[in-house]
Amino acid sequence: MVSSTAPNHSLPNTLAQQALIDSVFTVEISLKRNPLPLTVQRREQADAEALLQSLGGAMASQRSQLLRLNCDASSERKVLLLSDEIASVQMYERSSGGSGRTRRPGFSLDA
Repeated sequence: MVSSTAPNHSLPNTLAQQALIDSVFTVEISLKRNPLPLTVQRREQADAEALLQSLGGAMASQRSQLLRLNCDASSERKVLLLSDEIASVQMYERSSGGSGRTRRPGFSLDA
């Protein structure tokens, strides 16, 4: 009996590919009169940017909206908040890959 082992293309073969898979994009929401921010995680950068834009639009709206958010990393986590209670929103990337790379939230000259 001859068995051939075909390469498994669904598994990452480099550390760079693994780091991309392990990247998590965090959208951090600061609320008025609350010292602790809310964080929502997205696995895809496009999803995190869409959430950031959606929250920005809700903040700019003249009327308060009830926003329902959930987290990609933990689907049982859900939160409802009023858009007029949002003070700021920021997005950053965290990687749990071999490099341990983390982009710090906020703005920095260290790029």
